[in-house]
Amino acid sequence: MTLHYTAGNNINAQGTYTPAAAGFNLADVSSVDELNALPAGVKGMVYLDQGDGVTQSFIDALKPYIGNSKVYAFYLKDEPDPTGQYNTLVTAANLKAESDYIHANFPGAKTFITMMNMGSSENPTFANTYNPANTHIDLFGIDPYPVRSDMSTVDYTMIDKAVAAAEAAGISVDHIVPVFQTFGGGNWADDSGGHYVMPTAAQEQTMLAHWAAVVPNPAFDYAYAWGSQNGDTALESSSALQSVFLQHNTGTSTTVGGTTGSTTGTTTGSSSGTTTTGTGSTGGTTTSSGGTTTGTSSGTTSGSGTTTGSTSGSSSSGSTTTTSDTGHHHHHHGLDFSQLTSSSTVTASAAVGTTTTTTATATPSVATDTTTDVGPHHLTDLIGHHTDHHSWHL
Repeated sequence: MTLHYTAGNNINAQGTYTPAAAGFNLADVSSVDELNALPAGVKGMVYLDQGDGVTQSFIDALKPYIGNSKVYAFYLKDEPDPTGQYNTLVTAANLKAESDYIHANFPGAKTFITMMNMGSSENPTFANTYNPANTHIDLFGIDPYPVRSDMSTVDYTMIDKAVAAAEAAGISVDHIVPVFQTFGGGNWADDSGGHYVMPTAAQEQTMLAHWAAVVPNPAFDYAYAWGSQNGDTALESSSALQSVFLQHNTGTSTTVGGTTGSTTGTTTGSSSGTTTTGTGSTGGTTTSSGGTTTGTSSGTTSGSGTTTGSTSGSSSSGSTTTTSDTGHHHHHHGLDFSQLTSSSTVTASAAVGTTTTTTATATPSVATDTTTDVGPHHLTDLIGHHTDHHSWHL
């Protein structure tokens, strides 16, 4: 059975595991107290942020969890750098030593990292980095994020390309963890010079279906992210996407508190390939594979085709100041609405965590769901895109 994980702000001030409301059952934890407080049926993945091998610090970090049956996995490092050019060098040998130690001392526990893409979103590569053979790590997160301002269409083939690159590097499908985009806005630039945009419910369903076709039965999947980090809008503030994930994670469809975009319409289809019916968030009817979506205004979107008319989505602008940092991840880069064409209309709030609505005609960026690449690739914006991923734990 596939578990469902989402990162950041998992435990609220009252000690409640909040992502459970959207059907998540693998928690992001960094202390024994958080782990022990998890409800029945929820496991924990312990974030270690360790890449120096079996040091005393590593051993001390693990000791409190010995014998705890709630541990599912240890998250060793978030996008370790195999070159030392963009962050501290993390060798495959050090990760292997850590993974071997965990397997010897925590029978049944998994080890996990997310992978640093050493190429670009359009031409990814993980060659000569990490794989199960040289690290003995069990699971590897692969994280293409296709909904972005600088693309005239949503290029879902980024998912296929990333999976193919992982397989070419020696990471077979049974070792791959899909990482889904569930954020937008904030102060980070993507690797094409634009910014990430919060997916609509229809776009999220298409991503889930696309992932299900290439990695059909992962050990767990990963929604990035639940919590906001850097002025972005994330899953915790989007009732529309929470409803999508409740359906995906449990097969149950309902409306989760809060509002993001339109909440009318009916969605048919699920990422697992079975057909179910639930409440959508973009109006009209969506078929997850090659179907048709009628937008909240007039127009039709095919899951793998082209949009005619207008579509509605949601995004948040924490700041229009773009931060480009070779040591940071590319998920959370600033949404710059100037990337949209002049025919688009944007209503946004500068307040962090505020969900607003973006309405765009079929010509602006992220209006349709076909493949187009716009603009140059900036490797320095791409590399290390998970470095700040777990700043919640700092």
